[in-house]
Formats: sequence, C-alpha cells, structure tokens
Amino acid sequence: MPNNSGSTAHASDSFEKVGPIHLEDGVRKFHFWTFMYASFICIAMLAGMNFLQSYILTEHLNVPVDQQGAITGNLAFWTEIVAILLIVPFGILSDRIGRRPVMVIGTLFVAGGYALFPFAETVLELTLYRVVFAVGAAALSALIAIVGNDYTLEVSRGRLFGFMGLMNGLGVIFMSVVVAGIPAVLTARGVDPVAAGAAMFLTAASLCVLSALIFSRGLKGGLPIAPTDKPPMRILLTSGIRAAVNPRIALAYGAAFAGRSDNAIKGLFVSLWAVQVAPLAGMSVPEALAGAGRLMGIMGAVILLWTPIFGVILDRVNRVAGMAIAMGLAGAGYTSMMFVENPLAAGSIPLFILLGIGQGSAMIASVTLVGQEAEPKERGTVVATSGLFGAIGILVASVAGGRLFDAYGPASPFVMVGVVQLVLFVFAVLLILSGKSRT
Repeated sequence: MPNNSGSTAHASDSFEKVGPIHLEDGVRKFHFWTFMYASFICIAMLAGMNFLQSYILTEHLNVPVDQQGAITGNLAFWTEIVAILLIVPFGILSDRIGRRPVMVIGTLFVAGGYALFPFAETVLELTLYRVVFAVGAAALSALIAIVGNDYTLEVSRGRLFGFMGLMNGLGVIFMSVVVAGIPAVLTARGVDPVAAGAAMFLTAASLCVLSALIFSRGLKGGLPIAPTDKPPMRILLTSGIRAAVNPRIALAYGAAFAGRSDNAIKGLFVSLWAVQVAPLAGMSVPEALAGAGRLMGIMGAVILLWTPIFGVILDRVNRVAGMAIAMGLAGAGYTSMMFVENPLAAGSIPLFILLGIGQGSAMIASVTLVGQEAEPKERGTVVATSGLFGAIGILVASVAGGRLFDAYGPASPFVMVGVVQLVLFVFAVLLILSGKSRT
C-alpha cells in the first residue's frame, strides 16, 4: 500500500485518462462516464426519498406536524435495518458475480419503491414500500463506492471521487429543484396536491428504470481481478471485520458512520424544518418544500464546487490528514445549526454553505481512504462493510434525530452529528501524531 495518496502509485502511459484522472487497466472512457452518470442519478434518488417523503406525510396522509419527526425517523429506521442486513451481502455478491448486475438490480428496487410510495394509504403501507426502496438503496450505497475505487489508479483516487462529488451535487440539485418542484408547478395549474405528489414520485421511478438500462450497457463487466483469484466465500464473510485491525480502515469506518448519518440528517430534516416554519413565514406547504429545495440546491451547488477542489487536496496530502480536515469542516458545519432559527431566511445561508462544504469533504475522504487500504480481491466486501457502518450511523442519527427534533427543536439532530464528527477529527489527529497515519 502507498504511504501517501500518490507517493508510490504509478500511472502507465498505456492506461486511459480522463483529464487528470488515470483509469485502471481495462477501464474505458465510456465506463467512466457511465459511472459518473450513476454518481449523478443514484445519489439523487437515495437522497431524494428522504427529502420528498415529507410531502407524502403532509399532503397524502395528513399526519400532524408534531408527529412527523418521529414517523420520519421510524421510516429511516426500517430502511437502515434492511441496509444493515443486506449491504455486506451485496458487497460479497459483487466480489463474486461482478459489479454491474448488482447495480442494475439495486436500481430497479429503488424504482419500485418510488413507484409504490405515493399510493400508500397508511403509515404502515408507507413503511413497507420504504423497505422495497431500502433493498435497492443498500445495493447502490455499496456499489457506487466500490465501482469508483475499481475505476481509478491510486495516484488520482481523490480526483475521481472529487469529480464524483461534483456529479453528486448536480444530482442533489436536480432532485431538490427539478423533481421536488413538480408539485408546486402542477398545483399552481390546478392539479390536485395528491395527484401532483404521485406525478413527482412516478417521475423518479421512471428515471430509475431508464438508468438501470444504461448501467446494463455502460458499466464494465466482470471483476477487477482474474476469476482464479476470487477469494472463497468463507474468507469474504469475515474480511470486512478483519480489515478493521488496520487503524486507517477503522477511521474510514468511523467516518462512514458519521458521513452517511450527516447526509441522512440533512435529507430527512431540512425539508421537515422548512415545512414546520412555513406558517410563521406565511408560506404554503408546497412553497415551503420548494424553498427547502432551493436551500438543498444551494448546498448541492457548494458540494459541486468544493469536492473537486478537495479531491485534488486529498491526492496531495496523506489520506488521514485529509480525513482530519474533512471531519473538522463537517463538525463545524453541523454544530453551527444551533444558531439557525429559520432555515429559509437569507441570513442562514452562510451556515448551510459551511455545512455543505463539510458534508462534501466527509463524503469523499472516507471512500478514498478505504479504497487506498482495501485489497482489490476483497474490495467489494470491505467497502460494503464501510457502508454497513454508514447504515448504522443513519439508523442511530435518524431515530435519535427524529426524537431530538420533536423534543428539543429542529437544530438538535444536526448538532448531534456534528459532535460525532469532531470526535473523529480528534481520532485522526491522534493517528497522525502516533505515526500510524501511513502504511
């Protein structure tokens, strides 16, 4: 393993390049661009469900606002239970049969969840449909990071994930501004709010089906190793946990716990926060959702601009030092929410910009570190185990966050996650000081 993010990596002139990104042997430019589209649409759909479901709770099921925080947390709870059960098996499966079929299957499950969601008539039905979505989300959460690490040489791993972060940002903007704006546009033209909500969710489902077809043709088939080098199943079943004896992988697992939870907190509670302050701001629910969408769009734009820059930084510094920077920024951004009263007020925007910078940094620092440390033959399983810790983080943050939201106010889930990120910042600094930040 390299002891810096590019100090011993070698990029042969025979390997293809896309700008400053060196592609792995056998990876072609159309594979790379298909992966970038996947980074755009998959993250949009995964984040979008958390963001859009508040519309269903309010307009379709007429859930009182003082119960929405707990229900939102419970929906996320069952989603993450599914992820905890399935994310590592999906990683193991990708190490056995390849990345492409698992991506396609996951995308189709996500499509099914979106298609069913607006037709729920009770919270129980909504939960069951969210479980369908969760099966696909477990697959995609693991596979996006796995495929990204497969497609690049170590010398440009940070830059690839920085570019991926840019596509994630575009996806969040698309979902939160274009797709989330559908009900406001339709209701302004006289369409019933329930029908408008159904149109929004069915649009998302259709995009998922189209994306599954694109992945089936455009992603690289096979595995990053020779078929004869595939580890036996008994080895793969324990490789993710065994890898945690490496303190850098343990740090990456911890960062996944915090990083996935901060993304969930933002998706779950920004729109809910906006909906709840809508009466005080003299806004309707569709207007508040659109306003929250614009705020999510601003944060997505920040991620879009910042993550390519941070990706370059990650390729120039020790990966653990990069992790310390990321956790420091994320901790500052999330704890700053304690100073926000109205998320739709113009004065709150600078703090949400800081939050976006921190989230974008945390997102790519974790996957670059685990990708540097994981062996290619077990990469799917190890990266999926990182995703498992992320799922546990979402579970803890969603359930605890929902209750904190109702009991102590909308900012409290954000502050909770920020404290965890600051603890990881200290851990990364201690690794650097102890000399264990290098392989």
